[in-house]
Amino acid sequence: MKILHVLNVEKLRDGGSLVVAFQAADSCEYWLMLSIDSCSVEEHYQPKLVNRATGIEVDLSWQDMKSWVNQISQVFREVIDSKVFIEIEGVVRAYT
Repeated sequence: MKILHVLNVEKLRDGGSLVVAFQAADSCEYWLMLSIDSCSVEEHYQPKLVNRATGIEVDLSWQDMKSWVNQISQVFREVIDSKVFIEIEGVVRAYT
């Protein structure tokens, strides 16, 4: 899937879930999501790719998430200085 534009990089108010929102070539908005485990602020659930238009969620492996993060950091230089994106990279690095 080709990423056309990164829309947002944010930490959600649910306790710390991390999201990269982007628009893909199919014109849909997607979230790459690292949901926080509410029982442990240090732990994250399996990464997900969420199609915001359909609500379909696909579980990703940590290696897949690493590939997505690497693709974003190489193509969209403006997001790599974001504190939240740096945090996402750190979480992915810790799990891979």
